[in-house]
Amino acid sequence: MQNKPPKITVIIPTFNRAQFLAECLDSILVQTLPAHQIIVVNDGSTDDTKKVCDRYRDKIEYWELNQRGKPSAINLGLEKTTGDYVWIFDDDDVAFPEALARFVEPLEKNFQYGFSYSTFFYTGTDPDGRLGEVIRELKIPDLERKGFLPALLEWNFLGGAALFARTACYKEAGHFDPELLRSQDYEMAIRIARRFKGIFINGRPTFHYRQHEGARGAMQDRFAVIERDPKWLEYNQKFFRRLYEEMPLEEYLPPPADNNKVRQAILKRMEIMSYKFLLPEVTKDLVKLAALDDQSPFSFQENTILWDMIARRSRYYGMPTLNDNMEFFAEVRRLSRSSAGMRFFRAKITRILLLRFRDNPKFGKIPGIMRRVFHLYLG
Repeated sequence: MQNKPPKITVIIPTFNRAQFLAECLDSILVQTLPAHQIIVVNDGSTDDTKKVCDRYRDKIEYWELNQRGKPSAINLGLEKTTGDYVWIFDDDDVAFPEALARFVEPLEKNFQYGFSYSTFFYTGTDPDGRLGEVIRELKIPDLERKGFLPALLEWNFLGGAALFARTACYKEAGHFDPELLRSQDYEMAIRIARRFKGIFINGRPTFHYRQHEGARGAMQDRFAVIERDPKWLEYNQKFFRRLYEEMPLEEYLPPPADNNKVRQAILKRMEIMSYKFLLPEVTKDLVKLAALDDQSPFSFQENTILWDMIARRSRYYGMPTLNDNMEFFAEVRRLSRSSAGMRFFRAKITRILLLRFRDNPKFGKIPGIMRRVFHLYLG
């Protein structure tokens, strides 16, 4: 007797993407492992989205909301889900035919994993609206060295449809936050990664992450493509402020937890918060470092964290970094007055600034470097 094929639900929330939706749906309907259920939730589109969906009504389940935003659309889809696995797929992306089969295979064989994940292609759009040429492939970070959750906190390599999970994972993690009209997939990926182990899908990407000039966001917060990165930062900040308060310090480092690595964990959290440009949270951790007053030599891992925090470019193109904020350097100077550990930290920062300029003069002009050093020592 043959085993029954796994039941996979594909949820496609959509809003004003009629020009891309048919290509998206066609790619789901030609999967080598057919989906058990395809749910399309139209969040009050004002274009021809409903007309496009009407052509597929014998193959999909169609639901409507009144412009409540993508998280609410996904939540409705999850409520209607009958499959054992869920793939949440964007309405402008295009899947490779074998995507579902590849995602589900390792989960069917390894019950210790809650989700699987893959790379994807950043792919352009032709003038006629069809999928265009591949631009590049997503690169997964060094998870063995960084640890899965710390690497995910740095940046979202599970964006969009890169995450494929058991339905049980979503039931345990809870509903998508309806206030996160942007970055809701990132926040949910972190929730799931904190609870479950994931397994990587080797081989080529599973889908095309379409790049186009169309408007983004829900009706409540609609914006042009040029505003994409500032909007990502805005919404990432919303939930990273919560994570700072709620997430135990040890989760910022690769397991197992080590009580002797408190300084390293504080540095890592500070680095992650600096990537989201959350300066109040960075300052809180500076105060914690000063109170720790640890003057022991930095480990290789700590030096790497500090180097990345001070010398790395922003992942939000054109947005600021910690290195651009003079208040940070002034706070280090202030805390150095009463903490030998902070004076040790200050010396480390100074060395990184000077070495970074020596190795790459484009990093900053001499006056800029000296202004940072001035704030570290004289104010």
